[in-house]
Amino acid sequence: MELLTPKQKIVLQAIKEFFSENGEMPTVRELQEKSGMLGLRLKSLRSFFLYLNELEKKGYIERSSEDRGIRLKEVNRDSFLDVPVFGMANAGAATMFADQFVEGYIKVSRKIVRDARTVFAIQVSGTSMNKARVNGKTIKDGDFILVDSSWKHYDNGDKVLVVIDGLATVKTYRSVDGRNIVLLPESTDKKHRPIFLTDEDDFVINGKVIDVLKLGK
Repeated sequence: MELLTPKQKIVLQAIKEFFSENGEMPTVRELQEKSGMLGLRLKSLRSFFLYLNELEKKGYIERSSEDRGIRLKEVNRDSFLDVPVFGMANAGAATMFADQFVEGYIKVSRKIVRDARTVFAIQVSGTSMNKARVNGKTIKDGDFILVDSSWKHYDNGDKVLVVIDGLATVKTYRSVDGRNIVLLPESTDKKHRPIFLTDEDDFVINGKVIDVLKLGK
């Protein structure tokens, strides 16, 4: 494939991100909107038709006359999905805020994640879960955890991402009496303590931890 110009790279990235977030290709107007979010702000839709022509000539996409007639050549042969990364969570007390804005994307095998629309990644800070295991992997400081937000019911022992008063933490879930829960650390450091929550507390369980990614390790 031929090299892309910086603006062509933005348009290609916009197509990929829109597809990852929505499960379908963008229309030209949606592509204009998404590219603007990535820093390429152009008022003319015609400019995006020209960019699409160049991407097709260089072998990155195929097009048809349909409304969403874009096909990423990489998508069909790629065995990876782009999973959004949302901020950072603390493996300790709930002292770090999990940002609501996407900080970037990481590629994850389709064998791990089947539907990127319900899964996101969070980087872990702290040691309160360094003995916990998910799929045989421990949750260390600096690791990325994959969280599936489609889970609504949790079993004792599940590793969960919980936002308490706007601050995020990763812990092991345990139901006390059907109404109250305790979030347990699993750590080599004895300073970490359980967090007890009642149904009157301000918290949300954002999802179940389904895997751990040890990037660059």
